[in-house]
Amino acid sequence: MKGFFPVQSASLLYRIGLLVKEARLRMGLRQADLAERAGISLRAVRHIEGGKAEGVSLRDFMLALFTVGISDRVFQALIDDPALDLDALETNATKRVRLPRSNAEDF
Repeated sequence: MKGFFPVQSASLLYRIGLLVKEARLRMGLRQADLAERAGISLRAVRHIEGGKAEGVSLRDFMLALFTVGISDRVFQALIDDPALDLDALETNATKRVRLPRSNAEDF
């Protein structure tokens, strides 16, 4: 299962990478400039713009989106979704829940 990555997710990462590149170019920044401004590695910028998930932390991903000003655009559906009410989610996050172990054959 470790080598598996859903096609839908790969497609979304590729599209987000294109948005990052487009925003960076609109700002007149080189990849190295974005890396420096965001405080991430040049390698991370290259992977993000290439739509590659390998080797990019969620922190670096979010910093790149924020730095080029597209984090709200990319995550607008999450912002607008009433089912994702922050107060309710935080209330549930404090509850301890034990789930039964899953079997390898369930996957």
